[in-house]
Amino acid sequence: MSYFSSRNFNRVYLHAALQAFAAYGGEVFAFVFLLKAGIPAPVVLLAIALMYGSRMLFRQLVLPLVRRVGLRRALVVAVLAEAATYPVLSQIAGVGPLLYGYLALWAFSSSLYWTTYHTYVALIGDNDTRGKQSSAIETIGMLMGIGAPAVTGLLLTVFSPLVAFGAVAVAMALSAVPVLLGPEPAIADHAEMPAGTRAEARVILFADGLRTGAFHFTWSIALFLTLGSSFAAYGGAMALTGLVGAAGALLLGRHIDMGRGLGAARIGFAALGVAAVARMFGWPVPALAVGANVAAALAWPLYATAFNARVYTLARQSPCPLRFHIVAEGGWDMGTFLSCLAGAALLQAGFDFHLPLAIGVLACGLGYWTIARSFRPAR
Repeated sequence: MSYFSSRNFNRVYLHAALQAFAAYGGEVFAFVFLLKAGIPAPVVLLAIALMYGSRMLFRQLVLPLVRRVGLRRALVVAVLAEAATYPVLSQIAGVGPLLYGYLALWAFSSSLYWTTYHTYVALIGDNDTRGKQSSAIETIGMLMGIGAPAVTGLLLTVFSPLVAFGAVAVAMALSAVPVLLGPEPAIADHAEMPAGTRAEARVILFADGLRTGAFHFTWSIALFLTLGSSFAAYGGAMALTGLVGAAGALLLGRHIDMGRGLGAARIGFAALGVAAVARMFGWPVPALAVGANVAAALAWPLYATAFNARVYTLARQSPCPLRFHIVAEGGWDMGTFLSCLAGAALLQAGFDFHLPLAIGVLACGLGYWTIARSFRPAR
């Protein structure tokens, strides 16, 4: 089966393209924008930690909402709520009510969005082509990662933040259209998740969240500061990573579909581990930091394709993919919360970024162990 043979999944690709433009053009700038507004790095990391900690509460609303309006409409609500966060972000000028309101709105929208989105993809996709579909989504994301950061960096440099983040909000809102045109997957009213399945989902995503806090959020702050707190330089560095990453994003998809998912996971985690080490040691020097960012761009598609394909397959094999992702995303939130909290504490204590970024290196090892366990035959 080809990458684009499913009409329903083609709509997922279109949604993923617009959402990726918003993510690479908006989300990667969100917290460095707070730095530019004068909020210290430890406080920014603490805000991220608190936001992800509160997502565990907001996620309790997901199942009742999906039961009431259906998975597709719930995803649309989440998309529009995500779009609404960017105009609020553009008006933040320091610690105050707008910052608190932004964090609360983003906590709600992102907890609803990622849980419903991952469930939707798991149900719309096909297990026999899961690797190819996941790699295609990553390729689309990396392609958007070429132009979106450069555009937003330029807009933030030349125009007002409202113009820059307003454009991102429009792209995010438009990503709801292909979802509205898609099918309505059925969600069981009642489904019992075995304790083993719940534990597996929670542990796998906990390790990934632990990695995310250091590898993405702490790193974005370190890179921005290393590049002189310049939106243009930061946007250019992120655009370069998108260009490099797009070149290798399709490498593992067919490999996974041919039944070698564990081998793909080994390659992906090894590549990401090397990139995490490069970031840990290269962050203080601009040239080395940009080089480490490029290394991460090469590693990310290999990692994300293998990781997401495995998680979607496990969700599809569970009694209820939605409940699987509610549990899994709760684990992810906890890992991200702890990683960002630890990073904030280390920076506040006077350490530089070496130790906070080292958390990402350790989390890569933990992540591979959790994924490898999921391939063991059930007893």
